[in-house]
Amino acid sequence: MSNPESVIKPIDRDSLATPQSIFGISRFIPKSFYQDKLTILMYHGVVRQALPVPDYCFITETQFRQQMEYLARRCRVVSLSEALHRLRSGSFDRPTVAITFDDGYQNVFDVAFPVLREFQFPATVFLNTGFVGTSKTVWFCRLLEAIARTSNRTLEWRDLKFDLSTVNGKATASKKLQACLKKLDHDDLLRQVDEIIEKLGCDSSVPDLSPDFRIMNREAIAIMANSGLIQFGAHTASHSILTKIPLNKALKEIDESTQSIAMWTGQACRLFAYPNGGSGDYDSNILSILKRLGIVAAVTTIQGPNTVHTPVLELRRYGIHPGLTRLAFQFKVHHVLYRSNTQAG
Repeated sequence: MSNPESVIKPIDRDSLATPQSIFGISRFIPKSFYQDKLTILMYHGVVRQALPVPDYCFITETQFRQQMEYLARRCRVVSLSEALHRLRSGSFDRPTVAITFDDGYQNVFDVAFPVLREFQFPATVFLNTGFVGTSKTVWFCRLLEAIARTSNRTLEWRDLKFDLSTVNGKATASKKLQACLKKLDHDDLLRQVDEIIEKLGCDSSVPDLSPDFRIMNREAIAIMANSGLIQFGAHTASHSILTKIPLNKALKEIDESTQSIAMWTGQACRLFAYPNGGSGDYDSNILSILKRLGIVAAVTTIQGPNTVHTPVLELRRYGIHPGLTRLAFQFKVHHVLYRSNTQAG
């Protein structure tokens, strides 16, 4: 398996301590800088109001609209499939962007889709198919919901202790717990999530009821698929990190999700997003499974631009989160924070 991180090197952090620009920076970038580079943006949920406890994966409708307005002024937004075709054919004459959403939250249909339709922007939604048509959701949303609702002022888990007396404390606890839990095998992860939720005084057997965290229903999938704007890709059935489960289960997770999407949309599923999506979250065995199942393109969470040399099953994306300033968003879109290792010296 090739390592995309060896090609593109970050030179700064996501959020910049600089004033927000009211002008697009694209006017200052020479054509040669972007004509061979594809930007893929990674969103998750888009909520009408900020969450009680902020999380990386959920931005507000206001922020999303501002970002779409910028793209409308400065970029060409195309579907992921068209973007890859343009990349191979070298037909970039302006900054080109593909929009993606992971997990498939109902708010992508309720909140983001009307904005996309207004701008006539295509997008790809990578679905966790095992939660569709149920009241269940992804494990980190259950964790975040319990942390937001608990009246406990502290939490002890293993050798860690967290201050839950403030919103910032709860946000920090959620972030650190998620990072720790992702290191576990998936079955152990789910057991630990249940244990933490019980420690917080919540009932782990009760499904998460927050509408912000619900996965979209079949009706929403059908409407979006028939709109001509939305492609659907697979994101496994249960959001299992594929290298944290046995290979036969990884095959089942991928196969079930691709088959469900084909059945619901009436089109073969050819696109995939790796859960968590870092370089250690998939390997050569997973790549072989994707090829065997007919996947033609897969996206990671490794940040950076895509060029004709980027492996098509290891595409890079820029994660969009609520702490991102307008200027930092523009820097991501135009790859300002990234340069090649050969240039880095």
